[in-house]
Amino acid sequence: MSLFDRFAYSLLEREANKQDNVINEELLKELIMKYVSAEKRLAELNQMKNKFLGMAAHDLRNPLASIRGFAELLQEGALDEEAKKEFLEIIRQSADDSLKLINDLLDVSVIESGKFDLDLHRANLAGLIEDRVALMRNIAGMKNISIEVNVASLPDMEFDRGKINQVIDNFVSNAIKYSPAGTTVFVESEIGEGEVAVRVTDQGPGIPEKELAGMFGEFHKTSVRPTGGEKSTGLGLAIVKRIVTAHKGRVGVESQVGKGSVFYFTIPL
Repeated sequence: MSLFDRFAYSLLEREANKQDNVINEELLKELIMKYVSAEKRLAELNQMKNKFLGMAAHDLRNPLASIRGFAELLQEGALDEEAKKEFLEIIRQSADDSLKLINDLLDVSVIESGKFDLDLHRANLAGLIEDRVALMRNIAGMKNISIEVNVASLPDMEFDRGKINQVIDNFVSNAIKYSPAGTTVFVESEIGEGEVAVRVTDQGPGIPEKELAGMFGEFHKTSVRPTGGEKSTGLGLAIVKRIVTAHKGRVGVESQVGKGSVFYFTIPL
């Protein structure tokens, strides 16, 4: 190899090393950014986990204490039949509250894990709405609340029946929960441009405007209190949003203090 060739080779080698250093620096920067992003996400998930555990422990304490306390009173045996029935009903209701919270936490856990799959089948949404409302009329009747259903004639659509059940149940049960006696809950559907919209309207106290933005967030609870002392985990609407979003639909709420609330969701046709 001539002196010129060795010089040219040396120049090329130095240039190649420079390029390698530039590439290595860029790769290192990219890896650092990914690491920082992953670390931040891990911290957020850990904070969410701690929040879930704290809320679960707090919300489970009262119903479990009730179950234990009333079970001990029943064990003592010095109760008439009417008192026994009353205490057993309190135990049943407390167990239901605990189970609802646990189910909501498990749903959120599945969603956050990324393993949230839909079991899609063609079905009739109008029929599903009527079936779910029929199951809730007794609950509404116990609070002297009526439910009116006006669903459009809808074509069969593809959706996860079990999960859309959850959405409808949540909206209707919330409307009952926050409605005063003697009022009406309206459940309606209509076909829009490429989608079906379902609305649940109540005649309750309404929600303050400043609280509307966070309605579909985890553990969000408004200043509005249920009219019958019912419990709320603050997770139901967050789960509803994930379910509807997975169906490529939209959720929303419109409300005004003193004029009730309208919760709605859409599913593409």
